Amino acid sequence: MKSFLTIILCLFLFTTYRQDSGTTKTGTNSDSEGFEAKMIQTSRMNMEYMDFGGQGKALIHIQGVHNASALKNNFTYFRNYVAWRDMLTQASEHYRVYAPIYRGRGNSDKDGEDIFKVENIAMDILAFMDEMKIESATFIGRTTAPQVMLYLAENHPNRVDAMVVSDNSIYKTIPINNDEIKEFMFYCSYAAMDLGDLAPDIVMPSYDYEPTFYKDETKKIDIPFYWPYSEEMNVVQMNLSLLNYLQADNAFIPNEKARQYFNDLYANKELQSRIKQYYSENDPTQKNMDALKNAFGNNLTLQNIDQIEGANYMEKFEKGDELMMKYLISISSKE
Repeated sequence: MKSFLTIILCLFLFTTYRQDSGTTKTGTNSDSEGFEAKMIQTSRMNMEYMDFGGQGKALIHIQGVHNASALKNNFTYFRNYVAWRDMLTQASEHYRVYAPIYRGRGNSDKDGEDIFKVENIAMDILAFMDEMKIESATFIGRTTAPQVMLYLAENHPNRVDAMVVSDNSIYKTIPINNDEIKEFMFYCSYAAMDLGDLAPDIVMPSYDYEPTFYKDETKKIDIPFYWPYSEEMNVVQMNLSLLNYLQADNAFIPNEKARQYFNDLYANKELQSRIKQYYSENDPTQKNMDALKNAFGNNLTLQNIDQIEGANYMEKFEKGDELMMKYLISISSKE
């Protein structure tokens, strides 16, 4: 039971030509790794980035919840690392590929206020592009990365060629106004085991960010956007599934306060019921979909993972990755 619950929790947070302006290497990986770790001084910070090489238009990987480049030696997330590495290595056959590391992660600077706010991450990415003399780029990423992409698309559309969500784990972007639900999400963030005690600081800002086009129906965005989605395994459904596998002693959760919260939640059936009712009544999935369709129009390409043939969801996701890569390749040469 404990191992299965660990899987459920991990599912929740699951998972131009080269222009090196003033960069230095921090480590050279073997050819099999497909990238070199480098440092660059931008107008905002010292930033680490992973250089995957390649030629053509710039492709920038926007980091999500996990720092994929740091997961090589993490057993729980090694599959995430391999998928991230292989995806960007394949993309480097068609793009010039970079993977900047957020402030506060890896060897990037750790200081600053609200460093994990969507707006601040976006500005750090723009500063990286400026220093590397990248006028515009295609962006790719998952989990919380789409929030950064949407901010750039709304506020700096001239810097964005296209946006690609690399799996169906796009986070909902409507702020949580219910205190009980916010507390639930706060402690759920600790399911990202590699984040340690910083988990809520990294995860929660994405739930408080709301793009303008969610409220302003006149807002239109003329940028290609690829979004694979699942009605069966979206964030809401994964949260609800988590409640079904609570146990009296969630000893595997390393954070003491989070462990105590889930132990108490296991015993509080009324609170569990209220959480389920809230998600049932406030599921933002359709609102998100309608807002995206309205803002992006014909620029939005949707891929329903549920409709992909496969014996199980892992097979569907693998085939979904293939379709995503085909889309990414298809737009690599478009002006």
